[in-house]
Amino acid sequence: MRRLLGAGAVVALLLIVMVVASVQGPARFEPPEFEASSAPAPVVTDAQSPLPMPTPTALPTNETAVTVVSLILLIISAVVVAVLLFFLIRAIVRAWGARIPRREIDQAGDETFAVSPEPDPETAAPTIRRGIAAALRIIDEHAAPSDAIIAAWVGLEESAAEAGITRARTETPAEFTLRVITYRSDAADDAKTLLRLYERVRFAGHTADEADRAEARQTLAAIQEGWR
Repeated sequence: MRRLLGAGAVVALLLIVMVVASVQGPARFEPPEFEASSAPAPVVTDAQSPLPMPTPTALPTNETAVTVVSLILLIISAVVVAVLLFFLIRAIVRAWGARIPRREIDQAGDETFAVSPEPDPETAAPTIRRGIAAALRIIDEHAAPSDAIIAAWVGLEESAAEAGITRARTETPAEFTLRVITYRSDAADDAKTLLRLYERVRFAGHTADEADRAEARQTLAAIQEGWR
């Protein structure tokens, strides 16, 4: 890159010199003036008078051609300088960009979601067992069956969140809790039944009765048995 810039600078300097020379025009040399001699000029009679010499005329200079050539050379010089500046600026930008650390960015549309690992029974089981036991106590503490069912399921969600398992981005808290609880296949049907009771009371506006409370208690007991 340095050699290219040096060669370009030399070419640009030569072109500038040529432009300056062309603008000044061709060199003119004037003959020296001699002083007239003090001797008397000879008298020439009519018979001896020489023929009149034609008066030399100055050769016309083609100023238009000089102007056109100068303009062409000026344009060429400007183009060369512009090209050199372009390469110089690009080299500076590349050198500056190489100093900035780049961070790897995924391409647009390549969205990746972290998949939650499957729960480890040895790690998650104690926490899940404590959550199920607490839900069984809660189901009997609340006077209203609807509040009892909602509180019992929310307690299970908190236990699932504390079990050390990562929830996927696409999962709702209820879906995540159901996935954690149903890790053991024996509790799958009972956990789905409890979730159905919870959603019907929480989102569908259903008012639970004692029969719903009893069903929720029965499903919790079955889930607890599955996690023993």
